[in-house]
Amino acid sequence: MAFVITLFIFLVVVAVLLWVRTPHYFMGQADVIALLKKVLVGQASENEWAIFLSTSFRHCPPLEPIRDACAAIDEKEYLGHTRAGFLFSETGLAQLRAILQQVEALDLE
Repeated sequence: MAFVITLFIFLVVVAVLLWVRTPHYFMGQADVIALLKKVLVGQASENEWAIFLSTSFRHCPPLEPIRDACAAIDEKEYLGHTRAGFLFSETGLAQLRAILQQVEALDLE
């Protein structure tokens, strides 16, 4: 009898795990634009930026080179949070302004 109860509990746990899938976070063009604007005015958090850099854009291939360009800027110009709230140096902010213009010019939606 204990085996049947254990087997039943095991099957219920497996069923629940199969039913409840891992949530996926998809960023679209509007989300990228909003994040870049927040970065440029010093309102983005380090966490928001890290999530953006680690997000895959397989669902929207034109945004993948944008993320790659932002990652390259991050490697060279990232300062972390400063007293002024900006995550990047002036050079990095200028480069991100240019990327923002590229993202706004994309016709995705």
